[in-house]
Amino acid sequence: MFREAIEPYVAADPGLPSVKLSISLPADLAALVRSSAAESGSTVSATIAAALRRTLGDAEQARLDAALELDREENLAFAQAYAPMAAELLAKLTW
Repeated sequence: MFREAIEPYVAADPGLPSVKLSISLPADLAALVRSSAAESGSTVSATIAAALRRTLGDAEQARLDAALELDREENLAFAQAYAPMAAELLAKLTW
């Protein structure tokens, strides 16, 4: 089940270059990552990479959602102002 959950976040091309990185993790988190990697038949590196991809993707989606929300009122006002004009133009069309 874990394997299916992380699959979309694993690099599509395993031939992509990798960078060796030395990080420190709390012991309980390191144990959890190792356990999850073993359960999924993946490596610790792939498990951490998948978690990072998902976290960064979620953060980017949150930024996009926030930007859209900031423009929501303006876009709604524009759509409401344009609706009568669009209706008039569509009424004049010959189908």
